[in-house]
Amino acid sequence: MRSTTSETGLPLCGATARLPERLALAALRLAPEPYGEPEDARLERDLWCTREAHGADEHHALVRELDGVRTGAVWTRWRDGGRPRTVTVLPDCPAVMTRTDGGSEACAEFLGHPGGHSWELGGG
Repeated sequence: MRSTTSETGLPLCGATARLPERLALAALRLAPEPYGEPEDARLERDLWCTREAHGADEHHALVRELDGVRTGAVWTRWRDGGRPRTVTVLPDCPAVMTRTDGGSEACAEFLGHPGGHSWELGGG
C-alpha cells in the first residue's frame, strides 16, 4: 500500500486495485447512458483509494461519476490483498469549502466517508 502526504500534511491511503471487467459492465448497467461501446464510457479501471490513510478497514475508489445534480457516483471497495467485488451508487459528500479567492470546492468523496474531505487531503 502506498501512502503519500498532501500539502496539508494529512496522509493519503493510495492502495491500488484493478476493476474486473464484470464490475465495469455492472457499473455501466447501474446508470446507463447513451454510449456506443462500453469502452467509450468514462470508467476508472485502475483504482486507487483516495481516502485518508486508514487501518484495516476497506479501501474505496471512484469508478464512475454520474451526470446530473445530486446523482452520486459509482464506487467500489476492497480489502488489502483482495480485489473489488461489487460496485454501488453512493450519494456525494455534501461538504463544500470556500476558497480564499471566493470560489468553492466540493468534497469528491461519498456521503459519510471516514477521514478528511478531499481538499484536506490534497486529492480534491
